[in-house]
Amino acid sequence: MVENLLNVFLSAALLTLSMPGYLDGILAFVSLIGLFFALERGGPFSSAILSFLFFFTFTFLNFHFLIDVLTKGMPSLFGNFSPSAGFFVYLLFCILEALPFLIFGFLYSLWHEKIRFRFLQPLFVASLYTVSEFLRSVGDLGFTGGRISEGLYTYTGLIQILPLTGTLGLIFLIVVINYEFYRILKQGPNKSFVIIAMLCCILLLNNLIERVLPHHVGEKPIVVAQTDVPQSVKYSPDKAKLMDYLLGNFTEFEGYLTIFPEATFPDMDIRNTELEKKLIEKFKKSVLVIGYPTFEENKFYNSLHVYNHGTYVGRYDKILLFPFVETLPYPRIFGFLSFLRGVSYFTPGTLKTFAVDGYGNVGLQICFESYFPHLSRHMSEKADFIVVSTNDGWYRSKIALKQHFSQIVFRAVETRRDFVQVSNTGLSGLVDRYGKFTVLPYGTTWRILYVTPNKEVTFYTRFGDYMVIVSLSIVVLCALTAKRKRGMFV
Repeated sequence: MVENLLNVFLSAALLTLSMPGYLDGILAFVSLIGLFFALERGGPFSSAILSFLFFFTFTFLNFHFLIDVLTKGMPSLFGNFSPSAGFFVYLLFCILEALPFLIFGFLYSLWHEKIRFRFLQPLFVASLYTVSEFLRSVGDLGFTGGRISEGLYTYTGLIQILPLTGTLGLIFLIVVINYEFYRILKQGPNKSFVIIAMLCCILLLNNLIERVLPHHVGEKPIVVAQTDVPQSVKYSPDKAKLMDYLLGNFTEFEGYLTIFPEATFPDMDIRNTELEKKLIEKFKKSVLVIGYPTFEENKFYNSLHVYNHGTYVGRYDKILLFPFVETLPYPRIFGFLSFLRGVSYFTPGTLKTFAVDGYGNVGLQICFESYFPHLSRHMSEKADFIVVSTNDGWYRSKIALKQHFSQIVFRAVETRRDFVQVSNTGLSGLVDRYGKFTVLPYGTTWRILYVTPNKEVTFYTRFGDYMVIVSLSIVVLCALTAKRKRGMFV
């Protein structure tokens, strides 16, 4: 049992080190080997527990920066709860993320050794893992952060599979390779050189694909107004001081699309106020997108507001709200977590794009919406490029900032759309349709980046996460063709 636990913890550690901000994404291809060894001889229930423990440990390690947010950042700013309550919430988050892997471990142990055909074994394991990852993203508590594919955001060649399969297809491939490496090591540790050679081949393949990718140069200028304002200043009651800072530090570029972060004014609807008048006067010759909440008809929205040459055009209201902070999911179950509420509970918006002269149709997203492929997929059906406006001022960890930024790399390649991220104190930058990215230096106040609008519709955009159906079909096929034994659990 001790050996199994060590293998589980080894896998969790390797997967963590493969994530953005840690070591290198290539480790993803060997991160599950220890888990497979741990599940070798266990029954369905013990394997379920080991798989759960694997993903719980990984989540705890990978997202450790949330401990600082939940025990220091939010309590000091809002004063609604104690640090110990914040740590309890973090443990609950880790548990919820790991729950789908109970299913993975249970079914792995139940059928893995009974699969009749050798070629189906890696496909079966990859299918189970892919379905487990998909289940994590479902519902009001859904989240996609920490996918095994995430660390490959710098491997521009390998991620060119995304327009065909989406991220789930890349996950499927990574798990297949992990399983085959596990089978090789079962033959003896002296076979490790084979794994090293195959990893070198993967690196070579990535390099070869990168060399033949088109060189993409942006055409349309976008002013990225990062602001670099601390949370304590943003949430200060003196909004006039914040406005003076914005007016004094940002120059209008006539006709340019200018993007400010989410919640530039975090707790005030500035429409029809003196603050808005000053803002319009400053940017009356450009197209402005700026974040502040909307209070309307007893409802609250987390919004990005659009002004075209001084005229208010409309707004985008955040669709996928952050659980417990922006919305309370399943209140009968999680009502006791209402103390996590931020400025207010928001009402979800609807998908929309904005036609901007000279730029085409612009899609807007707010904060963690970039984590969800289905939203970008649907948005790209109308948008020619997409802008993510976010407030990452909560994070003091560069790991958190890199993991958030990495999401738009995947979304850009999946949809073949240029993505721009505008953060407050985090990472701002541009990702082109092939996944090549430019990140602005920390502390940047503003910069002009260039995008190229695109109307191409990828296979993934058209058909979505069909890999879930493929994976479920493989699981069913393996179950139907499995070797029959006297007992179900032996």
